[in-house]
Amino acid sequence: MRPPLAPLSIGLIAVGVTTTAFAADDPFVIAACLLTSALLLARSPGPRRLFATIAVATGLAVAILNPFVSTQGDLILIDGPTSVFLDLQVTLEELLYGLAAGARLAAVTLVTGAFLALVDRDRLAARAALVAPRSALTVALAARLVPALRRDAVTLHEAARLRGWRTGGVRREALRRWGGLLEPMCAAALERGGEHAEAMAARGYGAGRATALPERALTRREQALAAAGAGTVATAVWMLFGAGNFRWYPTLGSSGAPALAGAAMLTLLGIAAAILVGVRR
Repeated sequence: MRPPLAPLSIGLIAVGVTTTAFAADDPFVIAACLLTSALLLARSPGPRRLFATIAVATGLAVAILNPFVSTQGDLILIDGPTSVFLDLQVTLEELLYGLAAGARLAAVTLVTGAFLALVDRDRLAARAALVAPRSALTVALAARLVPALRRDAVTLHEAARLRGWRTGGVRREALRRWGGLLEPMCAAALERGGEHAEAMAARGYGAGRATALPERALTRREQALAAAGAGTVATAVWMLFGAGNFRWYPTLGSSGAPALAGAAMLTLLGIAAAILVGVRR
């Protein structure tokens, strides 16, 4: 099993890809962002289907919806009626821009899923606590209490079944019987919360200046990933300064040499990052 990565190493890549996807209009750059995000998610551990499904569904929804809400473009494909609320005149420019917008959204969704799957969440919470300590504490406690509550629910359900409790039957009757487990679950959650509060008070939480364990040094793999992430951030800055401009309306433009160079650079960095992510040590 591969160890989780430091927030800096994988965070730079996520920030660079996300910023590039939103800053660039060129289709080749957006395709490079989508390819990089897909490669990172494919090399990530754990379940990946949820983020992939969300990315595909939202991307297709945006691509399909855009031609019917936009009224731009010169090359008409379907000459339908136009009303105040809906435009049934579909142009090639509207269709292609919708595909680009959907790919942009899908790329951001995929790279977010890869980041959450690869990052060391404890170290991420520790870094977030330096900026927003109360919010980071709330998120950390919730992340640990939700699995505990799930285990409590399973235990209570098994104990109820052993005592003759039947949760099947008609839907209304099943809901009424399941509702009987809410009271012990809430009691267990409150008791667990009180135990956490007592443990934190015994360790001096809120009694003085907050301390933190020293951050460990980055491994060679994480250093290489951080370097690739710095390259993606540099590409994003380049796109912000106009290298990724592209004309969609009223007629399609052409990709310039800076945009093609940026897309090639991002693709190479994405492939290198995906290879590094797959290295076990």
